[in-house]
Amino acid sequence: MSDIVLVTHWTGGDVYPFIRFGKMLQQQGHRVTLLTHCVYADQAQAAGLGFVAVDTEDGYEHLNRDLPMLADPLGKKEDYVHFHQVYHGKERLLREVALIEQVATEHSIIIARHRSSISGLLAAEKNHLPYASMILAPNYFSHMELHDQLFGEDFCKEINQARSQLQMSPIANWKDWLYSPKHILCGWPEWYAQADETWPESAETIGFIEETISNGSDEQNEELSAFINEARQTEQKLVIITGGSSRMVSKSFYQKAIQGCVQASVCAIVVTPYKEYLPEVLPHNVVWVHHVSLRNLMKQVDIVIHHGGMGTINEAIDAALPQVVMPHLTDGPDNADRLVKMGVAVKLPPLLWDENRIAENLTTLLEGNIKEQCIHYRDMNRETYDAKLWKDVIPQIGPCEPFQPKQQNTEHGVNTASVNQLPKNVLLEIIRKKQRKGE
Repeated sequence: MSDIVLVTHWTGGDVYPFIRFGKMLQQQGHRVTLLTHCVYADQAQAAGLGFVAVDTEDGYEHLNRDLPMLADPLGKKEDYVHFHQVYHGKERLLREVALIEQVATEHSIIIARHRSSISGLLAAEKNHLPYASMILAPNYFSHMELHDQLFGEDFCKEINQARSQLQMSPIANWKDWLYSPKHILCGWPEWYAQADETWPESAETIGFIEETISNGSDEQNEELSAFINEARQTEQKLVIITGGSSRMVSKSFYQKAIQGCVQASVCAIVVTPYKEYLPEVLPHNVVWVHHVSLRNLMKQVDIVIHHGGMGTINEAIDAALPQVVMPHLTDGPDNADRLVKMGVAVKLPPLLWDENRIAENLTTLLEGNIKEQCIHYRDMNRETYDAKLWKDVIPQIGPCEPFQPKQQNTEHGVNTASVNQLPKNVLLEIIRKKQRKGE
């Protein structure tokens, strides 16, 4: 069995899948150490994993407050680049590579989150260790070309400063370097998203990461239990409203979702650590919970309203719940489109965040026959869990070779590496048009 080092960053949706994956690896006999933010130490250790913190509580609070700097990479490019310089720049990379080298052995396998946790790739390449990336949402592939054109030079500058100090040769292309691993593990099943022209050849789906541990308190406070019991006794429908664990969600997300539940005459449980995002006075049919196990709570409700995060999607599919997805950032819009095609959700982009429309969709989903389709995908997900596709991949992960840039085909004077690239101004206008349409 192997010694495995997992590296991940950012929000709960980026960390909990790695904790769950670590526990599954450990159950197969592997020794697992997780490097991530200090606030996840208790959860990692409860799962039996070794743990190394990459920051302090104060440092993580600063990162969490700065995450909204990633919300508008087109309109606020300076903020986007600054965030990466602070939290993934030279100094942070060097510090994290040193932490990885303290726990890794010459036989360790490093598995790190794609894009944010590049210290894992640096450490593996420097020490010639087996390495695989893990990507948690399919739309990250489709965004890579745009990110490379808009930010690649800035990202390369910080990475190359770290590589220089580590006595490694510089990279010339950010995307090619991130796609250089021979294994990129995709944390979703093939029936959720199939490979297209944006995926690298090394991408392989391993299914959603099964939740065998809680990501919140299993215990419900008395107020919540009483609220659920009363709803059941009066035969009222129950809805969960959750926008994930980060501050990136819009405040109007919660306000509009709550108003929609009031309009639809359903009872709502709002799950968020940020009470300041909620109205000062909640309606009588709405209760707020700071933190609770969504997995257990979903067993007790009828429908979920959420932001389109992969973790929430996985839990909703496991619970066979209809979903109202109100996406506005990162992978949410793409995830919502996929759920709509599956027939288990409706999508409401920001321009359609209207309490009447939300209420109408809640009523339609609750009274329709969508539940059969939800059960179908729940059963498919269980089959994927049972297959444990990742088990066969781990022994195949080989040493990370020194990065070699792709050869550019200049036959007949044509550089094929840039043939399909659109000018930045064209790309920006395409994205802005989509944003104006609320896509």
